[in-house]
Amino acid sequence: MEKVAVSVMPIADMDGWKQFADEISSGSRAEAHREFLRRGGVTAERAFVQQTPMGAALMVIVWEGVDQPAMNDFFADMMQNPASDHERYIRDVAVAKLHGIDLTQPPPPPAEQMTTITT
Repeated sequence: MEKVAVSVMPIADMDGWKQFADEISSGSRAEAHREFLRRGGVTAERAFVQQTPMGAALMVIVWEGVDQPAMNDFFADMMQNPASDHERYIRDVAVAKLHGIDLTQPPPPPAEQMTTITT
């Protein structure tokens, strides 16, 4: 199986999140974001917005080239020890404000694999 990691987070500020997505894909933060991804071993990043039946918006992000445990470790380290202004911006603005994550709380436990189904 190809290496892939996935993250799902609430979107607290849709307009701000769309602006951030534009900035990291082709705007003023594009090169810094690509450096962040390279540092984490990511070869491609795809972000999706998923509306829930209850009306909430979720960000679903898929990182290729890195497996889930490695990405979890990389992201946790980045949150504690950002290596650049861009990584501090991800922590302090994207995660805290755009996703509404309370950074004073401990992170949730890792996802528990429930099953593997092959065909």
